[in-house]
Amino acid sequence: MKLQKLAFIALFTAFTSVHAQQVKKVDKMPVFVGCEHFKSNDEVKKCFNETFNQAIANEIEFFSNIADYLHIGDTSSKLRFKIDKEGKFGDINVDGANPIFNSFVWSSIVMIQNKLDKLEATIQPGLDQKGDPMDVFMTIPVRFDSEFDETIYTSIPAFERVLFTIDFEDEIIEIRLNKENVIRTIGIDKNGRNFYLGKYNNLFELATVEPYATKINEAFSSGNTLITKGELEGKEYIIQMKNFFSNKPEDEVLIEVIREEKDTWAEYYSYKTKEEFNQSKFAKLTYR
Repeated sequence: MKLQKLAFIALFTAFTSVHAQQVKKVDKMPVFVGCEHFKSNDEVKKCFNETFNQAIANEIEFFSNIADYLHIGDTSSKLRFKIDKEGKFGDINVDGANPIFNSFVWSSIVMIQNKLDKLEATIQPGLDQKGDPMDVFMTIPVRFDSEFDETIYTSIPAFERVLFTIDFEDEIIEIRLNKENVIRTIGIDKNGRNFYLGKYNNLFELATVEPYATKINEAFSSGNTLITKGELEGKEYIIQMKNFFSNKPEDEVLIEVIREEKDTWAEYYSYKTKEEFNQSKFAKLTYR
């Protein structure tokens, strides 16, 4: 069994290839917060590498909780961004096979910038040969190594799995991820009729469109995200994920299965690991 981790290829490679991407040559590389006491470019690169890698790893470490549920095995993305003349992140682009992982990588940069703004801390921008601030573009490969054997991810007994569900009075909308790593939205009316609504490259693209944006924000605020409802052995169960959209390390991600009867919980199951849930009898309710 492989150790579950997020792996980052050293930024030094990205830095040395940066120069070819610039219209003007970079004379001094951007200085990440906490690296101000280093003087040489080599020292600045090394400190930026170590500090930034740790910051981005902290932000997306919780991706492993989601990866297990979605049967996401080893995956990788290429993260591109710039440090602009004001020392801010910009032009963020993530290219990779898995849209969910891409979403988490993209969000990590936004989270880091938000934290820097809150601390009123700023990255020192790169300087050109005249000593003027300039935009510096960077590329970082990011890789996720699953702790599970790759064969477990080829055994999903369906083409799609429900990621989460938006529940309205007259219909529900299921957000699904299929084996081709495409996010699709499917509407289901009260008569059980399914109708295709659209597809998205990642969760952040989805989160910019209503009604998804409002509902995702509500789920983030409440801490509970409805995955799906379904009938098993003549009983109806609610499956939800706790802290699905949270990126706080202290927030434990759980899958909860609930059966209500006369406005009370008649049955309750809690799964701390997604592997455990995937082996339960309730997993089949999430497949489509």
